[in-house]
Order: sequence, then structure tokens, then C-alpha cells
Amino acid sequence: MLFSDKAVAACIRNNYVAAWESVRPVPTVEIDFGNGAKLKRTVNGNIATYLCAPDGRVLDIIPGLNEPKAYLAALMDGLRLSEALPETVLAHHRGSRAVARPRRLDRLDVGKAMVERPVKHALAPKTDAELLAADTEVNQTERKPLIHGILAEKAYRPAELTRRIYKDVLHVDLDNPYLGLVSAAFGGGAYGSR
Repeated sequence: MLFSDKAVAACIRNNYVAAWESVRPVPTVEIDFGNGAKLKRTVNGNIATYLCAPDGRVLDIIPGLNEPKAYLAALMDGLRLSEALPETVLAHHRGSRAVARPRRLDRLDVGKAMVERPVKHALAPKTDAELLAADTEVNQTERKPLIHGILAEKAYRPAELTRRIYKDVLHVDLDNPYLGLVSAAFGGGAYGSR
């Protein structure tokens, strides 16, 4: 949906060399409600857009899915960074980092909420626009400050960052074959330690 936006597509086409890398298969979950009623959907996936200089240095990272206007603004910021010296790029991230707001969960049973929330959203979904607006808010207020903090350390290449960005910023541990869902699903509540 985002890349089909005409302004975003034109900006990418006219200013960037686009490439795509899948870092792992997309996990899915299926819930059988009985009587042939089933729900199957993806879980715990995410995306990161790396904006790189011609020499391969990461200039910036756009976390997750964003509304077209916010994504386009981030692309334009990346273009400005592409004209800056490496020291200026580091200074930009040092000056932009801030403490990320902690995410507030609706309930105290965090493990159960992590499993139930995607299912509840699938059963009573918001509109695509509402979901994208919520994702954009989280990406800009929680994830982007973390990215600024990482990119303020030194100049990186994408391969040096991918696992760290997915684990520490997007909360998708690529080294965990179950992406943290096993302990969340069966680590407490009514399931105890089963």
C-alpha cells in the first residue's frame, strides 16, 4: 500500500536505488475456532528501510510501516543527509536522539496480551488508515529515537545493524526461531509452565 503511493514511488524512483532483502520467512499462526472456521495471519514481522550513501554507509533507517506523508518526509531527510559529511551525519543523530517513550500495554498480563492482541485486531480490525496511523506514531515516538541513538555511535553498514535493529528497535529477534512467542504464549497465566 505504501509503495503504491504516487509521491512515495516518485521520490524513490527519482532519488534512490531500491533493493529488497528478506531477513527470514514470515511467521504465521492459525487458530481453529471449530466447525471449519479458521483464522490464519502473519505475526511479529516488521520492516526497516535503510537509507544509505553511495559508499554503503547507513545514513538513516525508517522503522516499520509509516503513513505516506511521514515516509516521504523521512526519505527527504535521507536525501539531505546524503549530501552531508560523515561527521555531520553522526552529529545529526546525536542531536536527534531522545529517550523513547515506553509502550503502555492495556493489561498487566503482558505475555498473554502479546499473543491475544493480534488475534483481537484480526477479529475486530480497525481500518487500514487507523492501523497505519497507529504504526506511524509508534515508529516516530518509540523506535526512531532508538535508531538515532544507534546511528550516533559510528558509521555502520546495513549488515552490521540488521540483527540489532530488528531485536532492539523492532522487537523481532531474528536469532530466536519462535520470535519470543513461545514464552509469551505459555510462560504464565492459565497455562503456568506447560
